[in-house]
Amino acid sequence: MDFEFYYYFPVPPISWIFLILRIAAIFLVFYTLYILLRFFTEPESETNVGRRREFQKTKNVVEGIDNEELLRAFKTFGLTPNDNYWDASYRYYALRRAILMSGLPNEVKEAKLQEIDRMFELLTEYYSKRG
Repeated sequence: MDFEFYYYFPVPPISWIFLILRIAAIFLVFYTLYILLRFFTEPESETNVGRRREFQKTKNVVEGIDNEELLRAFKTFGLTPNDNYWDASYRYYALRRAILMSGLPNEVKEAKLQEIDRMFELLTEYYSKRG
C-alpha cells in the first residue's frame, strides 16, 4: 500500500508562499513610509523644533507673578514660567526674524523690536534669578 504523505499535510505550492511574502513586504514598505512621515511631521519631533508651538499664546500663565510687565512678556512670547530659557530665546529670535521680514514701515519695525528687546531682558532677568 502506497502511503501519500501530502494527503494528510496540505502544503500550498511554492508560488503561493512567495506571493504571500511579496504582499507582506509591500505592506511593510508602506507601513515604514507611514511611520517615517509621522515621525517627521510630529510637533515634538527632534527635526521640527516646535514649529506648531512657535507662537502659541493659548498657554495659561501660572499665577503668582505680580510684575505686570513680566506677565505681558510671557504672554507675548507664548511662554509660561515653567518653560526654560532655551524656549524663550528661540521664540525671541523667531519673533525678531518675523518682524524684520514683515512689510511694516521701518519706524514701526524699530518700535516693535525695541519693545521685544525690553521684554526679553525682563525674561532674561527672571530666568537668571530662577536658575
